[in-house]
Amino acid sequence: MKKQTLLVSLLALAFVVSTASAAGELVRIVRNKLSAGDLASGIHAVEDYKRQHGVDTEYLEAVGWLARGAEMLNQPDAAAGFVAELRREIKEEKPEWLVALGAAIEVEGKLRARRDGRGSAVNFLETEFAKAKNLSLKSRIRKNINLLSLEGQTAPELNLSDYIGPKPESFAKLKGKPVLLFLWAHWCGDCRAQAGSLARLVEKYRAQGLVVMAPTRYYGSGAGDKTATPAEEKAHVEKVWKETYPGLESVPVVIDTEGMIRYGVSATPTFALIDRKGIVRFYSPTRLAEAELSRRIEAVLAETP
Repeated sequence: MKKQTLLVSLLALAFVVSTASAAGELVRIVRNKLSAGDLASGIHAVEDYKRQHGVDTEYLEAVGWLARGAEMLNQPDAAAGFVAELRREIKEEKPEWLVALGAAIEVEGKLRARRDGRGSAVNFLETEFAKAKNLSLKSRIRKNINLLSLEGQTAPELNLSDYIGPKPESFAKLKGKPVLLFLWAHWCGDCRAQAGSLARLVEKYRAQGLVVMAPTRYYGSGAGDKTATPAEEKAHVEKVWKETYPGLESVPVVIDTEGMIRYGVSATPTFALIDRKGIVRFYSPTRLAEAELSRRIEAVLAETP
């Protein structure tokens, strides 16, 4: 069982590595070592870098990866040491330190859950969320809170005032019908890769009452990743949805920044499945296989209204 758990952790880490955005050479080396389960070599690379370059953004991001890797590889003492170093070095919330700071908070939350239980971890993360100012950092912290506590809770409502496509309905009005949230971003490749499976799920389960909604938010960019006004970005989102997500014309695209933060959308796509009573039954901040989504949907559909 321990070998199986380790394998799952390594596969999860390898997935994070494969989908992470481009970074500097040190971070790339550390990620590759961790995806192979080789924490020691990653540590050695980081130590060498520090002797040559001192503490900079690249170093701190690499230490953040070491913290995540050590926690996933079931080495909590090592993970705690890396978190402590990040906390010593990062004194304030600066844009260039957000990735490393987010890693420190995320790993400390996981360590607290492991050591003191879920309640302690959630309390810690809620405190960090209240202090955070950057939207991406707040979303990352909320994602970790949600992973510990959202399932089994009443689904947070979305602000439905801004949308594309059919007029969306509130979860309160949709009670009696299961709802699948596909939380996405117009620039997200993994989201686009889900388009076909999502369209097939809509076609397969629509007659059984499944409602699908696709919340997103304004990111300040449009075509070619150029800076865009909200009106320009909304037009681009509509174009992307129409051209890249065929078969989903019946799905309302809700534009709600606060809702995206509340659902912890720091990674896209993120999925949330809500049952007939308005309770979140499944939350997953990652791309999912069609078979897994079908299994989850069918379990909720099978329940007595």
